[in-house]
Parts: sequence; C-alpha cells; structure tokens
Amino acid sequence: MKKVFLIAAALFCTTIHTFAQDTDFSRAQLNEARKNRYPIRPAQIGFIPPLSTNGIDNAIVSNHLSINMLGGFAAALDGVEFSGLFSLEKDYAKGAQFSGILNGVRHEVDGAQFAGITNIAGGPLYGAQFGGIANLVGKEVKGFQAAGITNVAGRHVKGGQVAGIANVAGDHVQGAQIAGIANVAESVQGVQIAGIANVAKRVKGTQIGLINIAETVDGAQIGLLSFSRNGYHRVEVWGGEALHANVGYKMGGNRKFYNIFAVGAAWPTGGNARWNTLRWGYGYGIGTNHFIGKRNQISIEALAYHIQEEGNYWDELNMLNQARVSFIFPLHNRLALTVTPTFNVQVTEFETSEGIGTEWVKWEVSDRTYARRHDDEQVRVRMWPGLNVGIQF
Repeated sequence: MKKVFLIAAALFCTTIHTFAQDTDFSRAQLNEARKNRYPIRPAQIGFIPPLSTNGIDNAIVSNHLSINMLGGFAAALDGVEFSGLFSLEKDYAKGAQFSGILNGVRHEVDGAQFAGITNIAGGPLYGAQFGGIANLVGKEVKGFQAAGITNVAGRHVKGGQVAGIANVAGDHVQGAQIAGIANVAESVQGVQIAGIANVAKRVKGTQIGLINIAETVDGAQIGLLSFSRNGYHRVEVWGGEALHANVGYKMGGNRKFYNIFAVGAAWPTGGNARWNTLRWGYGYGIGTNHFIGKRNQISIEALAYHIQEEGNYWDELNMLNQARVSFIFPLHNRLALTVTPTFNVQVTEFETSEGIGTEWVKWEVSDRTYARRHDDEQVRVRMWPGLNVGIQF
C-alpha cells in the first residue's frame, strides 16, 4: 500500500510540474488578449451595485482594488476584490476574489477565488478555487479546486480536485481527485481516491475506493469491489483439506490487483454425519497475478472465510484465513490447472462438546487457546500448511 501511495504522489507531482509549464504559456496568451480591453481604475469602494465610487460605470471598467460592504459588480478584475456577500465580474477575473457567499465570473479566472459558499467561473480556471460548499467551472481547470461538498469542471482537469462529497470532471483528469464519497471523470491519468466510489472510463494510474468502476485500467484498482469491463476476470473451482469444494470469482482492473469472492463447503464425514453438520463458508480476498515465463503464471493471494457449522451463530467468531501461492499452468485457451500451497489460520470461539472449535485437519504447526482479557470467552488459533488443486477458466 505504501508503494501505491508513493507512485500516486510521484504521478501527482509530475502532473503539477507539467501543468505549471502549460499554465505559464496560457496565462501569457490571456494577458496579451486582455490588454486595453477595459479602462482600469486603481480602486473602488462600494456598498452594493450601483452604490459605489464607480457608479453606473461599474459595468465598463476593471479595478485594481475593489472593496464592497455587501456586493460588487464590474466588467473585470485586475487585482484584488473583497466583498461581504458577493463579487461578480461580467468578463474575467485576473487576481483574487474574497467573498462571504459567492464569487461569480462569466469567463476565465486567472488567479484564485475564495468564497464561504460557492465559486463560479463560466470559462476556464487557471489557478485555484476554495469554496465552503461548491466550486463550478464551465470549461477546463488548470490548477486546484477544494470544496466542502463538490467540485465540478465542465472539461478536463490538470491539477487536483479535493471535495468533502464529490468531484466531477466532464473530460480528462491529469492529476488527482480526492473525495469523501465519489469521483467521476471521463478518463484519469493519476489517482482517484474516494470513500465510496470512483468512476472513470479509462484509468492510467490508481483508483482507491470502496467501489471502483472503469472500462480500461492501466494501473491498479484497490477496493472492496472493482469493476472493469476489459479487466481481469477469472472463475476457479478447487478442492482443499479444510473446505473440500470451493468456487471463486476473481475480478479487477487488471492482474496487478484483484478481488476474490469465494464459497466453499466440507461434506459431513463419520458415522454420525448429517446435513446439519455440513461445514461451509463464504470468503473475500485480494490477489495479484504475474507471468512466470511465457505462459505459466503465479498468483499471490490472501483469502478469509466466515465459517458456518453445526448451528453456530452468524455473529460468532469462526474464521478460516489463508495465505495462498497459486501456480497456474495453462491447458487450453483460458482453461488452466491450479496448484496452490496454502498456509491456514483457523480463528474460532465456537464452543463444542469437545472444547473450543472443531478439528478440521489432523495436523498443525501451532494450536493455542487464548482467554480474552475482559470476559470469560476463549479463542482458539490453529495453524497448518495445506494444498488446493483446481481448474481456472
């Protein structure tokens, strides 16, 4: 995980350097285009439009310094503006806006906007927006957006978006999207980090979230559920000593990192075998797959099962944890033989007539029972090596 974050940080820093060079060129073009567009006044002081020192000229002039008790309005800004409630520019803003509620600019913002609630730029943003609730940009963002709830960019983002709830980019993101709930973009080159979901069509980098959705991933999807139409999808059926029959589905953006969903069962044995003594469990795990030579592969996986047996309660601790190294030998097309040495750790507090836990195998490398510090319950931990053999397709 540390390596993933280092890679993500490197991608982000590289992106910042690239977009900074691009932004310098873009700003030079903007400066040239804006020369002598409006008369620039050194300062204006106002209460609310048109009650200001600019009077009825506020729609045809730009200001170096604008101070407004409630709100301000001007053709443009070429400096700094402070308003108690809102600041509005008919054309562009070059510099910085500070308002208690709203900053609004019809075209480009070349600088920064700070608002207690919302910042709006109808054109591109070259710089930064900091909004208590939302930041909205009609075109591309070349810089940074930070909002308490949401950031929206109509086109591509080169830089970063950080929001308490959601980030949305209408096109490409080159940099980072970090949100408490969701990130959405057409494509991503960099990293998406969300508390719930990341959604993109194409990803070149990393998605980290509870749910990750993409069509194509060149990098890694790290989360509980990762969906990629063109990603890594495998079904495997195998048998082992603890759970005799298992079926699992492996899915992820690619073979570098994938999720595993499994169900397994061990048939009743012995003279008193009954269906209600069936041992079964459902499991979740993660894994990574790599080629050994031209065709053979190796998968390194961790898988944890919750086990149900002999009527134990669902909330009762009864688990089988496996560290797996799977050797995969292709047979025909996508059909392959899997040979998987395992290291198993049984962790259980299930009480039986014979003590804590049932005996799943006849051998172990460790078998210890621990008493919990704050109650009378005991937990048994057994460890043993094992072997699974199966078919993958």
